[in-house]
Amino acid sequence: MPDDVALVLAWIEASQRARNSQQPEDYEALRRFLADDVQVKLASAWTDSPWRIAYTSADQMVERLGAPINAGSVLRTENTNVVQAGKDVLVEQLSTISRDGNDYVSTVCHIFAVEDGRIKRLRTYRNDHGIPAG
Repeated sequence: MPDDVALVLAWIEASQRARNSQQPEDYEALRRFLADDVQVKLASAWTDSPWRIAYTSADQMVERLGAPINAGSVLRTENTNVVQAGKDVLVEQLSTISRDGNDYVSTVCHIFAVEDGRIKRLRTYRNDHGIPAG
């Protein structure tokens, strides 16, 4: 299981590199960390369903990371806590989105499930209140 933490930290480093470089080969390198059918769920804010399924494939996840809102010049993240919890790897981050001359800061929690050496599921808790869509 300690390898799961190393894998998740390597994924975060590679995704930050891709966001900063914006190079297609850096985004393509992210696929090796992901199961083909990776599922990303976002905690819903006071809706009929506690989860919103955001992505169900590595292709969708990599494509979303390449969106302008995730560019290194717009989004900065800092890991504040990384811990193994059973079979999951919990990562707390301080995320800062810079838009229209303003910085929007929020704590985000990601819970990664790793299977067979690849990220299989990701659950994210975040507060998007007041952050411009993008």
